[in-house]
Amino acid sequence: MNSRALVLVFILLVATVLAVSCGSGNGANDGGISGAQNADEPLIVRTDQIFTPESFTEMGWKKSKQYDIATVPNSTEIWYGFFKQKDIEIRFYETHDAAVEFGIPSAETAIEVAVGRSQGGRLLDFSGGSFSAYAAYVVIGNTIVMCEIERSNCDALIAQIP
Repeated sequence: MNSRALVLVFILLVATVLAVSCGSGNGANDGGISGAQNADEPLIVRTDQIFTPESFTEMGWKKSKQYDIATVPNSTEIWYGFFKQKDIEIRFYETHDAAVEFGIPSAETAIEVAVGRSQGGRLLDFSGGSFSAYAAYVVIGNTIVMCEIERSNCDALIAQIP
């Protein structure tokens, strides 16, 4: 085998070892946190807790406006508000399982719509209509928390959970 082929075999072997060793586990962590480690995937925390709007206002979230639940199937309440000067929409469900089953697809659709309305990071004008630029979400117990611009805005809220 010539040296060029040997180098190629070595590179492929190293790449294979790295791919196997960096593979993800089952996603479960201690402390009630499960889900993805990758910022592009949803974070799921406090799977055993039920939250109310007051749970979040006690953490510093400013409740502003309640939305009609008809726009988000199977939700029980939807509230728009602010945390650290960022838009945070919270969608409440009866249980954590309902939040995962019904809330995640709804959140992903909302993000796709927001992405479709932006171009190069700049929001496009749609005849004066307004919408928030939700780019990420987290699942906190029985809620889906929609995060403006990036997930770090929701991570800061999660850090306030007692």
